[in-house]
Amino acid sequence: MGVLPDRSKKIVPTVYHDLMTNSKSPIIDFYPRDFELDMNGKKMEWEAVVKIPFIDEARLLAAMAPQNELLSDDEKARNGFGVPLKFTYSPEVNFTYPSPLPGIFPEIQYCHCIENIFDLPNIEGLEYVSGLTNGALVNIKALAGFPTLHTLPHSAQLVEGYGVNVFQQDSRNPSVIVTLTDTEMRTKVETWKKKLGQRCFVGYPFIQEAKIIKVQDELFTYELAEDEETVVTKDHGNREASDFAKEAEFLENWHAKRLGITVGQIECLVHVHMLKGLIKTEEGALIKEYAENPSLRKVYASQTIVEEVVNEDERFIERSAMPIEEEFPQGTRAFFLGEFAYGRPLEVTGHVNGKANIVVLVPKNKEPEITKKIIYQAERSNPYTPSFAIAKQLGVHPLILSKITSSFQVISAAGLKLNLGLNLKFEGRKLKVLGYSRKSETGWEFSNLAVKLIADYMVAFPDFFAAIQKEPQRSETSERDLWSDPSVASQRVKDIVAWLKKQETSKFERVPLDAEQLDSGIVMALATAGEQLHQASLEATAKPLSSVPRTALLKPADAEMVLGNQTFKLGDRVTFVAAAGKVPIGTRGTVAGISRTATAVLLDVVWDTSFMSGTTLGERAPMFRGQTVSSSTVLNTSNWQVVSASSKSRQRKSVPATGSVGSYGSVGVTQYKDAPAPPPLRGGWRGAASGDSASSGRGRNSPGRGARGGKPNLLHSTLVYRPGQQGGNQSGDNANNAPNGNHAPNGNVNGRGGSGRGQGRGRGNGGSRGSLAPQTGPGRGQPGLYGNVPPPANLETSRGGRGRGRGGRGRGGPNPNRGRGGAAAQQA
Repeated sequence: MGVLPDRSKKIVPTVYHDLMTNSKSPIIDFYPRDFELDMNGKKMEWEAVVKIPFIDEARLLAAMAPQNELLSDDEKARNGFGVPLKFTYSPEVNFTYPSPLPGIFPEIQYCHCIENIFDLPNIEGLEYVSGLTNGALVNIKALAGFPTLHTLPHSAQLVEGYGVNVFQQDSRNPSVIVTLTDTEMRTKVETWKKKLGQRCFVGYPFIQEAKIIKVQDELFTYELAEDEETVVTKDHGNREASDFAKEAEFLENWHAKRLGITVGQIECLVHVHMLKGLIKTEEGALIKEYAENPSLRKVYASQTIVEEVVNEDERFIERSAMPIEEEFPQGTRAFFLGEFAYGRPLEVTGHVNGKANIVVLVPKNKEPEITKKIIYQAERSNPYTPSFAIAKQLGVHPLILSKITSSFQVISAAGLKLNLGLNLKFEGRKLKVLGYSRKSETGWEFSNLAVKLIADYMVAFPDFFAAIQKEPQRSETSERDLWSDPSVASQRVKDIVAWLKKQETSKFERVPLDAEQLDSGIVMALATAGEQLHQASLEATAKPLSSVPRTALLKPADAEMVLGNQTFKLGDRVTFVAAAGKVPIGTRGTVAGISRTATAVLLDVVWDTSFMSGTTLGERAPMFRGQTVSSSTVLNTSNWQVVSASSKSRQRKSVPATGSVGSYGSVGVTQYKDAPAPPPLRGGWRGAASGDSASSGRGRNSPGRGARGGKPNLLHSTLVYRPGQQGGNQSGDNANNAPNGNHAPNGNVNGRGGSGRGQGRGRGNGGSRGSLAPQTGPGRGQPGLYGNVPPPANLETSRGGRGRGRGGRGRGGPNPNRGRGGAAAQQA
């Protein structure tokens, strides 16, 4: 009552509400709606001093006294003092704790907690200790994470008018300025060339571990070669020299104006990769991993770099592999990374020859892949359409559509700016609305839900859209620009504001453009599917496995070191495997959203079961079923990325495909054998299908070239092969007939010309449409021809004298006839 405004009255008991809102209340002046703000040199309103009267305690208590008797017993009890309670874990206790708020908080299954009253210790006779206790590690011995100036030699003094910039303003009072001393050796490039590839600590005085990748001075850049030993020197051009000067000037000014540290002239720059964490090798050793961090600087002035510290961060200390008996003692609970039951919980039961014997919990039935189908069907039912197509469909100007779907400001008669837009996209803030809008490479796209909302808007207020369409490029719009009558304009604007409020567009979930998120309808469907999958997974059996390598065991404490490089897609099934977090270990769920920060990938997961710290993922998921977790705390069980294959499995995967088989394979199926590569083909793409080194060639009754080595030339693969006589070469009269009656240019034929174009339009002997004869048939162990079908019955029937062949002019064989008809005339 003494600190809350009247709009927060729901927090206090209802009997006091009237004191805060009734105009006749004796203390109504304690809760003013309008008050003065004193900016006091600040820029933002929330930084201002609120000028409201101080609360008179006596008046407040006197006004509340008559209402105190109306309080319920529960309301009176909640204002009293309780007793300290102590909660202790006990493995001997196992019961279901009832929900204190049924329907809101779930029951706690398998509760192992004992509640006792805790008596605070008596402090009589004890002495209060002010300041640090004896043995505290300070200055250069400070523990990792505690900033200290003492890691580098320095001096400090009070300087007038230095102008350290804080909150976008230079300080007007004297500032304590730190000056780094003894920087002569630390500014020499030769000092840091020797430390390439070694670790250091950057970000003084808030130091963090990093690895030196590259060293620069004004003239040269030095970095390690691929062998990690040889130093490679690169000369600077004009551009590199200019970039060095700019970076050095920036760092010097930044330290001075932002941190109040004078670093002196910068002669050497050091490029680093920041410590990312530890990774676990297949042998079980822990080694440090360094990588570029986009959220942190990668270039530092050499004199600000700390070479060594007294106390390292104990979380990131490398160690060699431990014996499996020590790393996974009997009774250890972990997760299985083998193919047999990937991601399932296990318990170590023993060890043999450097490997573990385990019992793994295997579900009775394989989990069906239904989550991806749900997402696919939902996307098909609500497709996205480009904005230009929607504008054409609705008959509005594209610029008007862009304004209406974002924030469309209209100035009222009172001078207030009213937003009459649908707030479906936020270009400047780089936000979109789940289920309604998204931005692709070609521009904004909207779903069917958004199109329906826009269409409803146009139907409800056609006069508004007709007015704004007259001048779509107007930058500022007032209600008088839309309706000339002031009374009509004011009323229509009120109607639009009321309609928009009824649509509840302010409750639409806004997410970054690059975020992959599913809307509430799909998430609810995934939650229902997750419940079904959970019920099916309850039927599981414990199966023993022997001689399991350590690579197939994932200890919860090692999750972040092993799972940091996984990738995820919407709909992937995951299992929470980290040792600590808001989600109970072993809980399974489905990825409903993916967002990326500079240092981590965060997953919105709708879990199969509810738990106390669960959320609704912004009203998208059921109560206590959602939670956002780091990608390194869950195991992707849809896309196996850290699977440990057994030796037999690796051998099975490494066996190459069979290269050759005998000719005695499957009955009725022609078998193939390996053969040496044929010589390069020669001739046109319509080479002969069945020729050899003795094939007749391009006319003049001379033998043709054929292919090298007596191999047949090839026809184009789209031509139909029809087998002719098997077992030998054909004569020119038959082999000269290509599929359309044309002579084959390089086959065992008489050559071009022949006896002229006879029946049909080909240049064949007599115009008959011949067939291509293979050198060998399937009976000789060769593949059958894929076009092995009989020709039509009327194919060989004479069609009359349309032949145009010039009988004797052919270059392939003798023909005394000449003229239109050629051999066709003879046959006639």
